[in-house]
Amino acid sequence: MPDTQPRTETGGRWPTPEAAYVLAPGIVREIEWTMRTAVHTPFGTPLGREFWLRKAALLDRIALQEEASGFSGDATHAATEAARCLLGIDHAAGLGPSGYANGPYPPDHPDSTHHPRGYIRQEYALWAKNQ
Repeated sequence: MPDTQPRTETGGRWPTPEAAYVLAPGIVREIEWTMRTAVHTPFGTPLGREFWLRKAALLDRIALQEEASGFSGDATHAATEAARCLLGIDHAAGLGPSGYANGPYPPDHPDSTHHPRGYIRQEYALWAKNQ
């Protein structure tokens, strides 16, 4: 019988990129969505959790491609910083069992702050599943 549980990384803490992004649209489509959302949001209006979640996931996916080619540069840094931004948003919002930040690791958990890209994968997988 095949294993139907998603594989995890970092000691079983986080969904693998393949498991987290299985329902994700293509990278080009997400770049378009991110750009369109940013451009059409009135100046001074916060972009919100969905924007930062999708942007962080997009940057994580780009960084994964970059890292797979043996290079770790700007995309890795950008992905980590976008993930930290979402951690801050989720922590400030106090999201819990009724929100998406209800995976095994909440935003203020030490594993989340030490592995922000893992947190993004956790949250993106939960968000995509509930769309």
